[in-house]
Amino acid sequence: MKKYLIIGNAQSTHIVKWVKELVKYFDLYIISSTTTHEDIRKIIKDSNIFDLKIPVKEEGGNVSLLKKFFIVKSIIKKINPHFVNPHYITSHGFLAAIIKRLTGLKFKLIQSAWGSDILVTPFKNTLYFNITKFCLNAADLATSDSEYMTNIIKKMSKVEVSTFIFGIDKLPDIDIAIKDENLFYSNRMLSSNYNIDEVINFFKKIADENPKAKLLISHDGSKRSELEDLVKRLKLEDKVSFKGFVSLEDQKLFYKKSAIYISIPTSDSTSVSLIEAMAYGCIPVVSNIPANREWIDDGNNGIFYKPGIGYEDIKKILAKKRFVFDKNRKIVSERAIFPKSFKEYVETIKII
Repeated sequence: MKKYLIIGNAQSTHIVKWVKELVKYFDLYIISSTTTHEDIRKIIKDSNIFDLKIPVKEEGGNVSLLKKFFIVKSIIKKINPHFVNPHYITSHGFLAAIIKRLTGLKFKLIQSAWGSDILVTPFKNTLYFNITKFCLNAADLATSDSEYMTNIIKKMSKVEVSTFIFGIDKLPDIDIAIKDENLFYSNRMLSSNYNIDEVINFFKKIADENPKAKLLISHDGSKRSELEDLVKRLKLEDKVSFKGFVSLEDQKLFYKKSAIYISIPTSDSTSVSLIEAMAYGCIPVVSNIPANREWIDDGNNGIFYKPGIGYEDIKKILAKKRFVFDKNRKIVSERAIFPKSFKEYVETIKII
């Protein structure tokens, strides 16, 4: 069985998802820039896990990671993996690319893009653009979760790209009768890109028309206190609940009960959260960005958020909730079951 090494923040549920599939096919190792999620430790022996314990920073942190160059190089040399797969190209991917180029260690480098590392960071300045291009050019393969992101990668590099959806394990069992038409749910990070302030202002218009409306906001981020202040100013304290980080079971419950799911980032690739919401039969209200257009047909199986959108738009889409419920679950079952997509990815990397 070939050795496969992941380098990334192994506290991420994204990496947990990859690990659960990779262990079916490879002798798996982890180098975590922070620590390692307990779900990973349940399925990988401790001797295959290496925690660097670098403090998490929402912005930046690459310098601290690059300082671990010699430690990471020595671990890779000791493991001697066939595949090295960093997650998030402009941080862990940059470190792995430097190690491959400078040390002569023989491994196949697979760069996994998450979204902003391709869609946002490279376009901040020339330095970041060149770093991203260097990372891609050093790779034997890149992975992407949307055609939109794949096209951007191909404009930056000639690297081969494997495009597959980081979807869900299976379609959940759910009855539409559990849905509460008054319940709205948002679970994106409380940071600038995800525009939670606009979510709250949009919900204010809904609440003014529908006194029974409630908004649940899970996740956390640097703007939480600012957003809580906004809720107070809008006098929505009894209608908006900040849940912070929630358990998997709580999140499933929120998806099950919520009729409307809101996700309006400025930039994003295919969002696993959107796929999950669709799988649970929620009606998505999403930003009109390229990756979302691969999943949502405005007014048909969801709504694109735009200035002026209000309660009348919600009532129109709720009138066809049964259709949307069935349509979105069908889309997910056909295009976004992760184990199926991942098996195809494994077949792809066998030839590199």
